[in-house]
Amino acid sequence: MGNKTPSNNEKCRIFYLDVARGFAILFMFAQHCMIVHEKTAGEGSNLLANFFVLLGTAPAAPVFMLIMGIFLMASKASLQKNIIRGIKLIFLGYLLNLLRFTIPLLITGTFGFQYATGETPTSMFLATDILQLAGLSIVVGSLIKNIIDNKIIAPITIAAILLISPFLWHKFGDSYLFSVLCGNGKNVYFPFFPWFIYPLLGMYLSRLLLDMPRKREYLKELLWIGFSIIIVGILTFDIFPVGDYHRSGAAIHLIIIGLVFIWLPICLWVSNKYGDKNEILNIIVFWSENVTAVYFIQWVLFGWSILIFDANNQNAHIAALIGLVVLIATHLLVKIPKIRNAFSWI
Repeated sequence: MGNKTPSNNEKCRIFYLDVARGFAILFMFAQHCMIVHEKTAGEGSNLLANFFVLLGTAPAAPVFMLIMGIFLMASKASLQKNIIRGIKLIFLGYLLNLLRFTIPLLITGTFGFQYATGETPTSMFLATDILQLAGLSIVVGSLIKNIIDNKIIAPITIAAILLISPFLWHKFGDSYLFSVLCGNGKNVYFPFFPWFIYPLLGMYLSRLLLDMPRKREYLKELLWIGFSIIIVGILTFDIFPVGDYHRSGAAIHLIIIGLVFIWLPICLWVSNKYGDKNEILNIIVFWSENVTAVYFIQWVLFGWSILIFDANNQNAHIAALIGLVVLIATHLLVKIPKIRNAFSWI
């Protein structure tokens, strides 16, 4: 989840990817407002809440991670710099945990506070979220970068991760290290296995998706591959464990991969149709170019909003309204150069 603003030439080359990631950020807001404030955390029968949470699944975190993998593969930075950047993202993830939930929950004075899945201020600090996943993925991805070009190694590795991950989820007890890797515990939202498949897939497809002269041809092929993968995922539901969004078997992730493969050509079409002169798309791209700042600030605002609105205590429409306010506030804050530049060290 990089935060570097590309040059004008680079921006033109990756405009459709910025659009894809920018819309993923918008959908992320939709999901977060429901899981923080809606009465059932978007898991009840309310259509609006369920729809908002659905938006934040396939076209959000997987898109972030896949695009991160694309640019990690294309990066000219040294192994040392990439590893240091990965460690910085992991640190930023725990800093975010402290600021968004641990401190607000401690302020309430209710250490037994029940947030969504029964978390506490301490467990929320130790949560493994997408920044930790991103940092660890950059470290591991940088170490194996030289072999990802192989046409066989990457697909076999992705398939192996999907097949083996469910057997690792409860293998190592309460060990925190293995929880981060394998997904044990409620506070591990994005375990490395199986979520590393998305940056790995992005690295594998990087040359194709950044081949600007032939991108339309490649993405058209990707579109049909996406539909095919979704069908395979649906047909294998009874074979592989389903689990939940954070810990799912191969069938669910095949469907998500298929949806991401469909999403990218759609974003290319939107980019080509409206271009970088469209004001809405420029806002979307601005969020993408400053994704780390946007992600960090919106979560801090959502976290502190529980002091005003409490957690999981609103109907879906009020939760959506809170999300809109957080979206606008985040945008205005990131527009301030000093705040935006505060994340330039990542």
